[in-house]
Order: sequence, then structure tokens, then C-alpha cells
Amino acid sequence: MTQNWHELLTRIGSLELLFDTTLLVAVVGVVWTFARRLAQEAYFLLSLRTREIEFVLRAKSGIPRNITSLNLLFIRYGNDTYLSSLASDQERYHGRLRNKVIRVAETPPKHGGPIKVKLRLHKRLGTQFKFFVDVTGDPEAVVDYLESHETISGVSAKQRPKLNADEEPRHRIFFLIDRLDKTTTVDGHENNFLYPV
Repeated sequence: MTQNWHELLTRIGSLELLFDTTLLVAVVGVVWTFARRLAQEAYFLLSLRTREIEFVLRAKSGIPRNITSLNLLFIRYGNDTYLSSLASDQERYHGRLRNKVIRVAETPPKHGGPIKVKLRLHKRLGTQFKFFVDVTGDPEAVVDYLESHETISGVSAKQRPKLNADEEPRHRIFFLIDRLDKTTTVDGHENNFLYPV
């Protein structure tokens, strides 16, 4: 009888040891997975090496009054050619399409003059972007004004939908800055590009 109790206690002890070991392995696995993911996230954030740069645009006098704002469309880090053929998975993620609108100036300066532009430059991939102005009413005067600049090219206007039937037409007029480098997308669009430093 004592031997049966002894065997039973030995089996129960073995089951407890098995349960404790299984629980320990599960806890270690969860902690290891969490630590690995945390390390990957920290590495990813550290590898997103960008710095803010600032440059100045100079507007000529005679700015049309129907320009409501000067904006920058931040398209992506990197250019399409590098991202499609040579980039690592992490670089492709950094270079994903953003199309984020950044307001540069609410209203352009009255008599022309300097406009400061701040932009984040990716230190490995570079930065792709394009300037545009929002316009209410007839866009022709604005197109003529932009085309009269020696340092601006690729002026193109797009009509925007009206919010109310009785409001003036709205346009978005895109343009390139000639003194900055350019890149062409796989869709054939031309954008300004700042190379990595």
C-alpha cells in the first residue's frame, strides 16, 4: 500500500515538474519574443536617419492675390529606381509613398522676398518632393507669374472639386525648382529630389 502511495506521489511530482518546466519555457518564450521585437523596433527607429534642412525660395514681386498658400508635397524618401531594384526591405519601408502636404506659407509675402522652407532629408535615401500653390478663381495669372521665374519649370494646374456650388473655382498649381535636382517616377511624373548627404 505504501509503495502504491509512493508511486502515486512520484507521478504527481513528475507531472508538477513537467508543468513547471512547460510554464517556464512559455514565459521565457514570451519574454524573448517581446525583447526581440523591442530591439527590432529600436533598431528601426535608429536606422531612420533624417535631419531637418532649411533652404530659401525667393519670390519675384507682383505675386497674384488669388494665391491662398504655398505648399510642399512630401512624396517619399528615396527615388523610385533605387527603391524598386536595390533597396532592402527596411529601406523600402522607409521609402513608402507618403504624399504628405506641408504648409510652407499661409500667404505669400506681399512684395516678393525670401520664403524659408524646412524639409526632412533622409541621410541614406534622399527626399522626393514637389511644390504647389493653392489658388482660388482664375489660375491663368498665377501660371503666367510662375512661368516668368527663370528658376521655375514644369508648371501644371489641376482643378480641385468645389465644396459649395456657389464658391469660386479652386486650383492646385504644381511646379519644380530648377536649381534643385530632379527625379522621374515610374509613372512619368517629375519631382524635385534632394540627394542624401
